[in-house]
Amino acid sequence: MKIGILGAGMIGGTVGRLWAQAGHDVTFGVRHPARLASLIAGLGGKATAASALEAVRDADAVLAAIPFRAWPDIAGEIGGELGDKVLLDATVPDPPRDGAFGDAALARPDGVAFAVAPLLPRAKLVRAFSTVMWTTLGNQAHRAGDRIGIPLAGDDAEALALAERLVTDAGFDPVVVGPLSEAKRFDPGTKVFDSNMSGREVAAALGLG
Repeated sequence: MKIGILGAGMIGGTVGRLWAQAGHDVTFGVRHPARLASLIAGLGGKATAASALEAVRDADAVLAAIPFRAWPDIAGEIGGELGDKVLLDATVPDPPRDGAFGDAALARPDGVAFAVAPLLPRAKLVRAFSTVMWTTLGNQAHRAGDRIGIPLAGDDAEALALAERLVTDAGFDPVVVGPLSEAKRFDPGTKVFDSNMSGREVAAALGLG
């Protein structure tokens, strides 16, 4: 699969590396592609760096791992090219860093997802990789026994199925929580956020059958 990743920092770089190692073709969309030369060189020809627009253009799916405050600008930049593609949103508001936009997102009664969804109304949005620290993603992928759980929420069944596959390929246990309205159940401050729970533990904590 061709996967575009918006950002190449802690989350984007880590998950992108895992997908490249799983055989996917990854394009990191960043402001300064040349700065990723060392990361790209270590991924055996399965990764490239380009602009955000170029990363989205040829992708079958896109992962957003950008600072939350960047969403309005990034959405304006990529929205036309993204269209109705699957968008995995790993972004998390951090009010000291993200200012009023981050504060407003955390204050929404319907959850963080609905600060992003109106910016890209055609995209098949799935909240994913938004609950686990990058260090855990880096050192617990493909672990023996029960794998780290990655909760997912989205309104499109095919997008959720694709997200499940990509979570599994990265070495984790996907846990489908429900439609996008249920993503608030794993927003910052909830019992499963930054908990390092296994998939079974996440499902039990959220009362999923």
